[in-house]
Order: sequence, then structure tokens, then C-alpha cells
Amino acid sequence: MSDTEIVLRLNAMGDILLTLPTLHAIAKRGIDLHMVIHGRWAQLGEFLPASIHYYNGTGSLIKLAGQLKKLHARAVFDLQGKLSTIALRSMLNAPITRVYQKRNLGEQLLAMRGKYPLRFSDQRPVWQKYGEVCGVNLDNPDASLNLSDDYLDACRKILQELGLQEKQFILLHPDASNPGKIIPEALLAALQDGMPQITALIGTSTDVLPSGINSLDLRNHFSLYHLPGIIHLATAVVSSDSGPMHLARAVGTPLVALFFQTCPSLGFAPIPADNVMVLSEPMPCKPCSLHGQNFACPEGHFACRNVEIPGTVAKIARFFKNFI
Repeated sequence: MSDTEIVLRLNAMGDILLTLPTLHAIAKRGIDLHMVIHGRWAQLGEFLPASIHYYNGTGSLIKLAGQLKKLHARAVFDLQGKLSTIALRSMLNAPITRVYQKRNLGEQLLAMRGKYPLRFSDQRPVWQKYGEVCGVNLDNPDASLNLSDDYLDACRKILQELGLQEKQFILLHPDASNPGKIIPEALLAALQDGMPQITALIGTSTDVLPSGINSLDLRNHFSLYHLPGIIHLATAVVSSDSGPMHLARAVGTPLVALFFQTCPSLGFAPIPADNVMVLSEPMPCKPCSLHGQNFACPEGHFACRNVEIPGTVAKIARFFKNFI
């Protein structure tokens, strides 16, 4: 039987990065490891510890399946569990096929109906569940991306062009895919003034910054390809619950992850490390959604977003001073 295994995890950035401990653990066994991700994340492909293949919509399925069939893989691990990966793994028909299930059907229905607070029976971190599906032990998880010296030198040149020095700035990532995850404006303003070094914003938003935000605006100043390196060269990162939050963890930069409408109990917190701090206020109504998609608070107050600003900023600043 072939010593080749295939991992399917197409989306999203954070979910792909949460596979890193599993990918490293499989590779350490001497397995010829291949991974399929969506083409929109192709700029991250070279940093992942596997041979990467790209899914580019249903029109690419047959060709992609043909390429993967030639590997004669002994195992396919579907960590997505959606129609696209169901079709792909069926075409491959590997001797060993295992599938990740986020939650049971009853829990999924409750989330779809907007019931809250969401309390799932299995609250283990997603990265641990991925390892279980793939049959690897993750007692000492390696969550790192592979960044070459030449690549980091190229990122240093970008910093020089932006007037920044390595390890002399703190990155703030306030944006997120859904409104309940975004860092509130008042907290963002306090963070830029309360950090032990100058701050710079990263992200892809094109919104005009509020008048009170005067951090260096690096949003859309470089590609996704260079984002891991820029984050690696920063002193620290404060991020919303988002893909760049997981990216900061993957490149070893001290991180504070802020959870508002969402909650670490859903399993999507960054992989633990000594230089990672997760801040999430426990509330009886939280989380009220899977992905922070509620524009309006079902309780009418949005207390999850009204954090105690001076204390929160002071706590973050004290934590970062351990790494400066």
C-alpha cells in the first residue's frame, strides 16, 4: 500500500491554519503528504508542510481528482465535509477515508435557527479534532508555517519601504468577515495609544478610517503572500477572531486574540502557546452565533462588544512587555 495520504481542507484561512499540527505530525511519520486547499489561498501554499493542490470550483473537480488518483493514496482525510470534498473523496475512493464532523445534526439545526447561547456537547478545539480524524497524537502541537530566509529578507525590504523596523512595531487587525467579530472603534483607538510601541493596521477593508484612528495604515499595502512574513517581523499582534489571528500564531509572533460575539468554546481559538493570550468575556447569552454574523443583538444590548476599555488595553500592554 502507498505511503501517501491526502488531507482535504478547502476553506477558510483560519481553518486551513488549524490543520498545521496535524500536517506536521503526519509528515513526521515519513508519509508523503498532500493537501487540497481552495485556489484563493494559493499564496499561502508554499508555506504549508505538504504538497499542495488547488480546488478552483466544481469545474476543476474531475481534473483535480485525476491528478490525485495518480498518487494511489492509502488514506483521504476530509476535514471540510462539504459537497465539494464529498464529491472529491468519492472519486478518489481511498482504502481509508475519514471525515471530520463539526457538530451533530441537532446542534447544527439549533445554530441555523438562531438559538442561543450555543452550547455544543464537544467543545474541544478544532485543531485537536482534526488530529483525531487523521489518527495523530498532538500532545506537543507544531503550529508553524515554513518561512524561508530569502522570503523573510524580501519582507524586510517591504518594511523598509514602509518606514518600519523589524520588531519595532505592533500590528492591529480590527477587521473580520462578520460584524460581531470586528474590534469596536473605541477599543481600537485606545489600543493605538496604549501599546508599548507604534501601531500599524493590517487588513483588506477599504473603509475610510474614523478620525480618531491615526495608526499607520498598512491595509491593502501588500499581498497575502507577504502577510505571514510581515506579521513574523512585527513585535506583536492584536487581532479580531479572524484568519490573521491564526496566521500570527502560525508565525510565532506574540498574539492577543479578541473574541466578542463569538467564543473560544466553539473551538476556533488560536492554538495555545506561551506567547498567545485569548480575551473573551463570559456571558450567559454568548455566543449568539457561529461566526459573529448578527448585526443586531438578540438581547438588545451587545454587551459582548462593550468591553472595559482601560483595563483591557492595560492587560494587553502588560502581556506584550514580556516579549519586548
